[in-house]
Amino acid sequence: MEFMNLEKIEGNFIVLENEEASYNEVVEIKIDGKKKLGQVVEINKNKVIVQVLGDIQGFSLNNTSVKFLGHPMEIKLSEEILGRIFNGLGEPIDNLGEIYFECKKNINGSAINPVSRVYPRNYIQTGISSIDGLATLIRGQKLPIFSGNGLPHDKLAAQIVRQASLGNNLNEKFGIVFVAMGVKYDVADYFKRAFEESGAMERVVMFLNLANDSVAERIITPRLGLNTAE
Repeated sequence: MEFMNLEKIEGNFIVLENEEASYNEVVEIKIDGKKKLGQVVEINKNKVIVQVLGDIQGFSLNNTSVKFLGHPMEIKLSEEILGRIFNGLGEPIDNLGEIYFECKKNINGSAINPVSRVYPRNYIQTGISSIDGLATLIRGQKLPIFSGNGLPHDKLAAQIVRQASLGNNLNEKFGIVFVAMGVKYDVADYFKRAFEESGAMERVVMFLNLANDSVAERIITPRLGLNTAE
């Protein structure tokens, strides 16, 4: 369903009337021929609040159309995503074309019951002694790296991806889902070059949320990464 005219614009949120919207539904917003994505974050009777994933420059109450797509945020998945680079919304940004997907997954999936999970035993050697010895990484685990300005987190992350191996099981293949949030252009470019030059890119899927991208994207980006890994 497509709606014209907004009731209110405040920050990165728009308010309009729709009695059939659902929570977390994806919204396509058109303004001056350009398209932006949004997501329903609150419903109060017939009032719907949509969070715009991007800037709202040029928005007005009368020149904006909103189309409700009838599904939550999804990610396209297939083996073709290996070696590809996506933005924080799962859109290809490597100029290699669209993904021919085998399935789509709702990124707002339910948590996995830890009791039903097969106990992880496959050790991944990162080549970083403090990780391998004190916080051993197991295949299927997440490895978050938090850092501040001026610290070499980019070099550390790139080094782990380049060096990651299965130890003695050298012939067994595995993939790496790499998610970077709030990084500057030069850091994003460094990651790309480091993976390509080392030959690791063919087994890496990259999601890059840049510093000038929407802050709301940083809630979606890690969910894309987790669903891709699963």
